[in-house]
Amino acid sequence: MSQITQTSQKIDIRPLFGLGHVPSPVYLDGYAEPGPDTPEGSADYVWQRGHIQDMVTFFRSGEIALQAIGHAGTGKSSFIEEFHNRLNLPLYTYNAHPRTEAGDLIGKYAPTPSGGLVFVFGPVARAAMEGRSVLIDEYNVIDPGEATGLNALLEGRSVFIPEIGDWIRPKPGFRIFTTINPRTVGYVGRNTQDAANDDRFRFMYFDYMPEDQEISLIKSVLLSAGMKDEATAISTATCYREVAAAVRKAYMGVSDDAAALDVTLSTRSLVRWAKYAMACAGVSNSGFGPVHYALERSKTLKASPETRMAIHEMVHQVFGEEYRTPLTQSLTA
Repeated sequence: MSQITQTSQKIDIRPLFGLGHVPSPVYLDGYAEPGPDTPEGSADYVWQRGHIQDMVTFFRSGEIALQAIGHAGTGKSSFIEEFHNRLNLPLYTYNAHPRTEAGDLIGKYAPTPSGGLVFVFGPVARAAMEGRSVLIDEYNVIDPGEATGLNALLEGRSVFIPEIGDWIRPKPGFRIFTTINPRTVGYVGRNTQDAANDDRFRFMYFDYMPEDQEISLIKSVLLSAGMKDEATAISTATCYREVAAAVRKAYMGVSDDAAALDVTLSTRSLVRWAKYAMACAGVSNSGFGPVHYALERSKTLKASPETRMAIHEMVHQVFGEEYRTPLTQSLTA
């Protein structure tokens, strides 16, 4: 069912976001059913109340632009997607890159199969004309001069398109979401956007999941993957979280130490690592360590040798498992 033909309705969001403690209904506009552009959601998603409060006040404010700031893997994009999923709202997504131009976002001519040209609206223009949301990931890799081309739309104002001789007039419901990483040494190719562009955003900050929630999530992952004993799952999940905390503290996006690590461990990485370690338990029969083996294949093989060894030493200290994998065997052969 196309959401363009649906009629929005007031939805009490308390059951959607685990807000049973709130005594009175909290209403936002949404749809009764998902549409083709509703993002996928996860039943296991863990909501942060502060994030929900920020998003609700933004939706009610009448403002157009919200920027989510946080380190890699802190859940900026997934939160925006999950929020729209629960309300069955459509969301266009654009992954920015250093060559992104204003025309990619608003619209430009594109070749046709017959050799002609046709004007194609970009995701921001489409969202504006249809009264939908659009998410621009990695917004601060865009050249500042190109990003200023969005300034009028960031305020919900109309924009004239010379190529078609007409105006884009944003409809109610139009919102622009962007994600950026902090302006620290750990991120390459990030730009400081024009002050006038920045001034048009409301901001949200994302950090890693609280310790107790992350341990609970990893515990559930381990039990779902076949670990039988809950106490063992809790202690093992605590070890995963301890390694993650140490890696995050040493990550160059946070630490300016000369030996800072060039990768970090997101919650998403932890889930992948824990699942794969359970699946790789059989490698112990070959004398390898399944926790190290899984971490290599889910994260550290792409890191520098120095970073890889430093992270696996953390794993050794926490789990007590020797770093023995086919890679270490080949390096010592």
